[in-house]
Amino acid sequence: MKQDTRTTTFNQPNRTTPAQANRTVSSKSRAASPQVNRAATNKVGGADSPSGNTSKTTKAAMKNQPKDRLGQAVVSLIFGIFGILFFIVGMLKLGFDSQYSYMTSPGTMATIFFAFILSVVGFILGIIARKSSKGRGMAIAGITLTTLPVVVMILIIGGGLVVNYMWW
Repeated sequence: MKQDTRTTTFNQPNRTTPAQANRTVSSKSRAASPQVNRAATNKVGGADSPSGNTSKTTKAAMKNQPKDRLGQAVVSLIFGIFGILFFIVGMLKLGFDSQYSYMTSPGTMATIFFAFILSVVGFILGIIARKSSKGRGMAIAGITLTTLPVVVMILIIGGGLVVNYMWW
């Protein structure tokens, strides 16, 4: 019988150079004895802390962290959606009321007023939440959706005041 003289890489013994062996040993020793981060111990504080002002470093670290305003961004977006829906419904009801009578119904005025309040609150929350890293896109979408009803309502109220004072 003939013996196969071809060898594959699977049959060869694992040969390492001395530099590779040193790297393997040093990585194993690092895993066995992890080094302690001194900055983390100062911020956490405790009995083995080298500095005595641990509360000051903790407060300073908390002040530098940006506030999470994701909730405000979500509320701004929801108020923007509902504000624009109520605004459209109010304007349609206003057009319907003006077609068939000279008086607007109290429900129409309440719907428009509610849309205005929702839009103003959503706009303010969107401006505040825009500074956050999380929810920035939702905040910008909330600002965009609330801008139209706020601007149109301000123009309607301003135009109504001008017309009212021009006639008197």
